[in-house]
Amino acid sequence: MSSPSSIELSHPPTPESDNECAKLSKPTVDRITALPDAILGHVLSFLPIEDAIKTQVLSKRWLHIWTYSTSLEFLSDSDSSEKTVGDFVSFVDKTIVLCNCSKLKKFGVEFRYDSDYASNVNLWTRFATGKGTEELQLDFDLCDLFESDSYVLPQLLYTNSSFKTLKFSACQVLPKGVVCWNSLKKLTIGYAKLSEDVIQKILAGSPVLEILELYYFYGFNHLHVSSASVKKLILRDVWDDDDDDDGDDDDDGDDYDDDGGGGHHSMLEISAPHLHSLEISGSLGDKICRLGDVSSLIDANISFHMKSRYYSDDYERHPNMLRGLLQSLIPVKNITLGNWALQVGLLIILCLCFQFDVLHNLTEY
Repeated sequence: MSSPSSIELSHPPTPESDNECAKLSKPTVDRITALPDAILGHVLSFLPIEDAIKTQVLSKRWLHIWTYSTSLEFLSDSDSSEKTVGDFVSFVDKTIVLCNCSKLKKFGVEFRYDSDYASNVNLWTRFATGKGTEELQLDFDLCDLFESDSYVLPQLLYTNSSFKTLKFSACQVLPKGVVCWNSLKKLTIGYAKLSEDVIQKILAGSPVLEILELYYFYGFNHLHVSSASVKKLILRDVWDDDDDDDGDDDDDGDDYDDDGGGGHHSMLEISAPHLHSLEISGSLGDKICRLGDVSSLIDANISFHMKSRYYSDDYERHPNMLRGLLQSLIPVKNITLGNWALQVGLLIILCLCFQFDVLHNLTEY
């Protein structure tokens, strides 16, 4: 007797199953590539420029997307050879020519500068100002930090109202006319000689400046910040220029004599009646630091250290200076002290704390 033949049962197709099949067969849409060039360029601005350029190999659509990046940062190794630096400069030159974005958020260059590249850097600064750059960084490395052929900032940079953040390192800051940085919020200058006149000209031309940071600076003994907008002042690694004084500055009355015994030392006096935050860190060299009117100060970070040259008056001069600083800071709510201050003036600190009941204000750095 033969076995009955098997019968396969199947369900009739339903509308739901048809929709699922259609979804599976429908080609996927590349939603990222479908975005406008300007948006994709903004996304690429978060990548190093070298990596952003590499995206051009993805497809024809991506061939020129990187040129819409709103942030261009060029970083070169400070130990690069002369040929490598030349290649880097050429790379920057070629890249900015291809830039298609209408406005830059940030433009920065960090490399070992040489006066042979002055015309190239001038081209980069013109490009940055023409693109309405909001943040500009010129961070240069020099073998001789204060040689006369360091880069001189072009005058066009001083009359640009699009800047919100500026950083200049190893550049000559010499505005000849008025400064017009109407939108500037933060200014950082390092490895530079700055006169009191230049600083006052900058402050007068920066009506909304909030943060001023100087590091490895020299050339002045008095820093008066009268601007009501400046709330934070950072001074790092003051350059002691006693041996580099070229006679250009008026030094009458600028020397400080602690005991009248011939121990003359340069001075740094700071006055900023509207300041909320003050930081003095790094090396103060051999300068005597004084505080003038800092009546609005809320936070003070005194974590600097001084250079000892084995003068006979060092054991008196350093504690005396520290005592003067701390007495000026008694009304301040938060005070941070560094190791040097604790080593040199621990007894002074304790006496002032108990005398004025400010122990709760102190923090060890």
